[in-house]
Parts: sequence; structure tokens; C-alpha cells
Amino acid sequence: MTLVVSTRSLAGVPERVGLSVLSFFQRGFDGAGQFISDTINSISELRKLERSHKELLERVETLGNLERNYTDLKRENERLKEQLGYLDSTKYSAVSAKIIARDPENLYSTFVLNKGAAHGIIKNQAVVAYQDGVEGLVGRVVEVGRTSCVVSPIYDTTAFVAVKLERSRYDGIAAGTGSAETPIVIRYVKKRAKDEIQYGDLVVTSGMQSLYPAGISVGRVTKLKDLDYLTSLELEMEPILNFGRLEYVFIVHESSSASADQE
Repeated sequence: MTLVVSTRSLAGVPERVGLSVLSFFQRGFDGAGQFISDTINSISELRKLERSHKELLERVETLGNLERNYTDLKRENERLKEQLGYLDSTKYSAVSAKIIARDPENLYSTFVLNKGAAHGIIKNQAVVAYQDGVEGLVGRVVEVGRTSCVVSPIYDTTAFVAVKLERSRYDGIAAGTGSAETPIVIRYVKKRAKDEIQYGDLVVTSGMQSLYPAGISVGRVTKLKDLDYLTSLELEMEPILNFGRLEYVFIVHESSSASADQE
């Protein structure tokens, strides 16, 4: 049997095969080129997204800082308003001051204020503070510079304050124990006062010392000791102020006249 193939049917076969192969490779090259182009574009877009993300994070951080600053300023403004309101209503002349440092040489039992001789400050002036709606005794000025001064608080071991139990009216002397975390001791309270003293009784300045105006809150009674070998009672008192939270104080200018008015 003889296979007969028309030469016309074979005509152009190599060209068609070649074109098919070329077309295949062309599509492959085009696809590869498109893939590379898409990849480069994707990398470029990714970098843009990274930059945008970084910029957004920076904006968020900036806004967060602004919000925190605004909150801090708002709280500061509220504290200043409270202090200003107290200064307007106080019964004696006083200069407002801010605590700017603690004294490390004295185991942090003293602190530095931003007012000094240039503002009329002198040694032994009383220092008070207004905290949570309560006026409390802070201490006294012990050193004065031109634009700053050093204050010794009532819990310092060198501090002695003439005090009075507000309710029972018994007198005593409050002495610091060296730390704001330990109670202040009140000595020389007459023994007959034992049955009249209650825990939580308010202790105020008596005004018997010209150093401190009368009637300033000092603390509250936390413990009573009636020791046989002592001729007087000994009380322990917690300061009315939270010294760890103090920021602003007032240096009293005219204490003697105020004391005289109240006696």
C-alpha cells in the first residue's frame, strides 16, 4: 500500500511550527516581563506604603504627645486655679512658690523653692500648702538665696511646732522623726486629757510661737501612749498633707498679726 501525501498539505508546516514556537516564547517573555514589571511596581508601592505607615505612626505619636501635654497643662491649670483661689481667700499675706529640688545632702528631708530674697523671703518664715481643699503646715524657711530658698518640713528631726488638739484644746509640742513615712510625735500633752482624746482628732498650730500662724492644720492623731515613767501623754500624728504630692506651697509673710488676731 502506498501512502500518498499531498505536497500542498505539507507546504508551510515549518513556518507554522516556527511561528508557534516563537509565539510561545514571545508569550513567555511577555509574561516574564510583565511579572518583573509588576514585581518592581509592587516593591515600589510597598515602599510607599512603608513610608506612609511610618509617617502615620509619627503623626499618631505626635498627636499622643500633644494630648498628653494638653492633659498635663489642663491639670496644671486646675492646680494653679486652686492655689490662686486659696491665695485670694487666705487670711494672711503669702507668696506662692514651687518646689524645684530636693536636697540630697540632707537625706531629702529638705526641699528647695523657686523664691528667695529677691521676692522678700527671709529665714524662719512659715510655709503652708493647700491640698485637696485643706490648708496644711509644711514647715519653715531655713536658708535663703537670691532667687531660691530651702525649707525644712515638719517631719524633719530639727522641727518643733507648738500645736493644739482642735476639739479638746489641749496643747503640746510636735517633733519630727526624720521621715514623711513615720508619724510625728506630740509631747507634753497633759495626762488628764487622756479620756478626751480620740483617734483621728485634728491637730492644729496653737499660735503660741510667732513662727507659725494659729489654726493651721498639722495632722491627725493616730496613737496615744500613756507611759508610767512620763509625766505627760505622748501622741503620734499623721501629717495632714501628703508630702510626696506637694508641688506648690505658700511662704507666709505676715504670721504675727494673723496669730494675734486669732488668739
